[in-house]
Amino acid sequence: MSGRTAVISGAAQGIGHATVKRLMREGFSRFLLIDRQSEALKARCAALAEAGAEATALVADLAGMDWRAPLAAALARIGPVDVLVNAAGTTARGGIEDTTQETFDLIFHLNVRAPFFLMQEVAQHMRAGGVIVNITSMLAYGGPPFLVPYSASKAALVALTKGAANTLKQRGLHVFAVNLGWTWTPGEQEVQTRVHGLAPDWAETIGARQPFGRLLMPEDPAGLIAFLVSPDARMMTGAVIDLDQYVAGTVEDNPGN
Repeated sequence: MSGRTAVISGAAQGIGHATVKRLMREGFSRFLLIDRQSEALKARCAALAEAGAEATALVADLAGMDWRAPLAAALARIGPVDVLVNAAGTTARGGIEDTTQETFDLIFHLNVRAPFFLMQEVAQHMRAGGVIVNITSMLAYGGPPFLVPYSASKAALVALTKGAANTLKQRGLHVFAVNLGWTWTPGEQEVQTRVHGLAPDWAETIGARQPFGRLLMPEDPAGLIAFLVSPDARMMTGAVIDLDQYVAGTVEDNPGN
């Protein structure tokens, strides 16, 4: 996959950053990185340049819409695109009774509206065979009471993925979604310690109780994305893949029954 070009949102840390590193290993040589964390994003671009890749930083808060013109200009400069990964998003908490309009709008603006318009914009610059991967969640099937709008936003992104795949297949483009299970990221670390009051080593202690002995790490979805954008997946589109160690729709075996 040498010489290919990728556009990645949420590229400053977590899954987006891990995906950048993995695609670099696979031979990608041109990147457009999008994130609101200016200093971290510039550091990522500098590291890519030192490794011999071309990297452009687009500092943008995807909760708004003022990034569209700068994105269009950046895409015109970098030329045809092979891959778009929508990894940016929010896991803001909120349930039926306590979610404010501002929080609801933030969740849907970041998790649904931004991926939609990124797909709309970037698809115009994609070569035939181009691939879009949307990072969704196992909570698209339904989640806990404190993540109701979040779950709804990820369900909406799954539906958008299917609709986009159906539309863009006529142009030779592929669209996928990855439903993530519980994944450690810097953002998740902050939420679990600051919002839920867990100890700093929560990921190790909780991870040890999981079926496969750990939580997912950012490198896990990055590896799956590397497959989805490879020639091995060229006869697929519209797939929504559960990247999790639990099976949706099943229940745990209870030896007491």
